[in-house]
Amino acid sequence: MSIRTPPPNDAQLDLFSAVFTDISTRDAQDTMEVPFLSLSKKPRLTPILYKSEAAEITVTGGAPYGIATIWDWDLMMWLLSQVREALDRGDDASRKIRFHPHAFLKAARRGLGGVQYKRLDEAIKRLKNTTVVTSIRAKKGKTVMFSWLEYGELERDEKGRIQYATVVIPEWLFDAVSDNRFVLSMHRDYFLLTGGIERWLYRFVRKQAGSNRSGWGWYFRTLYERSGSTQRFSDFAIALRGIAEKKRLLEYELTIQQKSGKEFLHAKRMMGQGKPNVEVMPEETRSQFLHLRTTTYEKAKQVASGFDIYALEADWREATRKNGVTLKDPDSAFLAWCRKVKQRQVA
Repeated sequence: MSIRTPPPNDAQLDLFSAVFTDISTRDAQDTMEVPFLSLSKKPRLTPILYKSEAAEITVTGGAPYGIATIWDWDLMMWLLSQVREALDRGDDASRKIRFHPHAFLKAARRGLGGVQYKRLDEAIKRLKNTTVVTSIRAKKGKTVMFSWLEYGELERDEKGRIQYATVVIPEWLFDAVSDNRFVLSMHRDYFLLTGGIERWLYRFVRKQAGSNRSGWGWYFRTLYERSGSTQRFSDFAIALRGIAEKKRLLEYELTIQQKSGKEFLHAKRMMGQGKPNVEVMPEETRSQFLHLRTTTYEKAKQVASGFDIYALEADWREATRKNGVTLKDPDSAFLAWCRKVKQRQVA
């Protein structure tokens, strides 16, 4: 019998579990300065087309899901951060990642209700539905093609909510996050930014201006072309002025200048100055984001063995919110909750 040698990528992907908490959020630099995502919450079916001397990009996503949005990208950033953290610790990582929705929602500083689970469900579908064709990081004369998620498998509970998800990120992204030169850390409050253009602008500025002491600047028209926005240029410019009026975007100071009769946005990173000027979540939802140490989860698994720790945490946070309790020691309070739940089962 004569058989050929299998290709190098023929081996089945190992499963990597996303379990790290309290880690830095990372993003892939190649995705931060050119248009890869929709900036609108309305389904975008029209392709994103961008071409420059350095790069060419086509992004498509047909009905009913449309192109992945900049809010959907929160999941990709979290997945990339999980992979990068594993590599930094000397652990093995894989493109095939299994995770509990609660872990992502907590890290992305979102609520833990059914609406957020539904939005995550829809985000996974859009990311899988989005096809990218680009020359970025491709060998000369070639293009690469992929979807933001090459594969997705969703395990659901009796209510139809995602219980666990398994996804496969493309090699193009995995190769980027595997090399520290291609990733950037993000401000911890990025997830609290509410506007699509505001989120896009921060990612763009973070990549382009970085920590340059003198900052960096761009004409409004350049920003418009790099954003891929479907708005009219005049409306996009109004949105930029509104953001710049706040004088800062997370750790960057923003100013509008005039050059050659055209509007010019300048961004400069501020070091250790005050709190970021962002739209923060309402007081009644903040109890959902009480900070827990990584070791607390491990202790909880021992205290309440046999229980879904993330489900217990969701119940505990909801009870804390409803009762209006202010906790000085969230870790101890959560472990006490786990003990009570376990005791009720034994009784």
